Amino acid sequence: MHKINLKFHNKTKIIYLLGFLFFFFFIAILIPLGFINYFSFSGISHFFMENLIFGLISGVILLYLIIIGQYYYTIKIDAYIIQVTSYRPILEFFKEKDYVDIPHTMLADYAFFNRPLSFNKTLMLKIKSDKGKRVIKRFHLTLMSKKEIEKICSALDRIIAKNN
Repeated sequence: MHKINLKFHNKTKIIYLLGFLFFFFFIAILIPLGFINYFSFSGISHFFMENLIFGLISGVILLYLIIIGQYYYTIKIDAYIIQVTSYRPILEFFKEKDYVDIPHTMLADYAFFNRPLSFNKTLMLKIKSDKGKRVIKRFHLTLMSKKEIEKICSALDRIIAKNN
C-alpha cells in the first residue's frame, strides 16, 4: 500500500468569496444609503429612494450568506495522522477553532453531507478513543470540489480498511 499525503484548504476561495461579500455590501447598501443621506435632492438619491426594495432584497441575501457561514478549512492526511481544522474567518475570529489531530488508528468511520441551499458540506468523523469511547466530530467545509471529496474519501477508506 502506498503512502497517503493529502493537503487541502480553501484559503483563496474564501478570500475571493469574502471580498465579493464586502463589495456586494458596499455597492448594494452603503452607497445607496450615502446618496440618500448626503445627496438627498440628487437624481441618484431619488432613484434609490423610489427603489428601496432592491436594497432590502440585497440586505436579505447578504444576511442569509452571513448566517449560513463561510468556513475556512484545512485538511491534512499523511501516513500517520489526520488533521482537520474548520472555522468561520470573520465571526469566529476570537473563538476556538474546530480542530482534530488524530492517528489513523482512532478513525472508525466518516461521512460527507451536503447542506441544502448552501455552499457548505459537512465532514463527520467517528473517532474511537483508547478506552473504546466513540466521539463524533463535525466539520463544515465551504466550496469543496467533488474531486477533493473523492480524494479524501479514497484516503479515509484506505485508512478504515487498514484499521479493520
